[in-house]
Amino acid sequence: MPTSKDGYMPFMEYKTYFRIFGKPNPKKSPLLVLHGGPGSSHHYLLVLAELAKSGRQIIFYDQLGGGLSDRPLNNRIWSMELFVKELEAIREFLKLDKIILYGHSWGGMLAAEYMCASVPKGVDKVIFASSMVSMPLYRIEVDILKKDLPADIYKMLSKHEKAGTTDSDEYHKAMAVYNKRHILKSDKMPVKYQSPPNSFGTAQYEKLWGVSEAYPDGVLKNWSRLEDLNMVKCPALVISGQYDELTPRQALATAKMLPDATVEIITGGTHLAHIEYPDTYLTAIAKFID
Repeated sequence: MPTSKDGYMPFMEYKTYFRIFGKPNPKKSPLLVLHGGPGSSHHYLLVLAELAKSGRQIIFYDQLGGGLSDRPLNNRIWSMELFVKELEAIREFLKLDKIILYGHSWGGMLAAEYMCASVPKGVDKVIFASSMVSMPLYRIEVDILKKDLPADIYKMLSKHEKAGTTDSDEYHKAMAVYNKRHILKSDKMPVKYQSPPNSFGTAQYEKLWGVSEAYPDGVLKNWSRLEDLNMVKCPALVISGQYDELTPRQALATAKMLPDATVEIITGGTHLAHIEYPDTYLTAIAKFID
């Protein structure tokens, strides 16, 4: 992996951690990476750092409340607007006048909100990677995926979701089956992509997203920017896995609404296709950004 430098940006009364691979290159806009969650960290996306070998800066940051950034105790602050402001702040702090914006999963939701709500300047291209752009559509698709699980697993998931007992061991065991089919086929995340212990922001995840990947009942459950994607005038790449919880049907629906879109579906891939098929994934990203 290429060498990196890191630091902290002051944000409100807190600090946001960032990490930069590569050196500035006036001929190549840096790739600014938005991780998923909300509440995760940049670590699981570090495979993208390999793109710095082409002479392009790759910039990661841990959104407030997760990873190596500060962990506010005030749960009332969590909102889409907060994370848009943090994105604007990191661009200003690092003087990122021109960027290519990459958002994975929730990070793609954040990218869509940023592109549609403020119509920012200096975004040369945008990548929606396994990104939910319409939560109502996502919920429909996930219900289809759950019904395709073994009958006993589907019954177990439904029982606990209806009863509000999703913190039970039984529900977690059922979710492990869903996760292996649609999140990551391996039993465990490779060590080099694991986040630091106890660094996941559960509070913002539960408030904004919900109780689990398969049951998003948080305050963003009706959020959608699908109808607003015509505002994204720059070239866009929509990329996801064949067995992703961000299903090919969602990827195609997203691309259809974008004025200038390319679609890549990683054969055999799940939500973390970049870890399962890194060479194929990086080739697709490099082709688009170069």
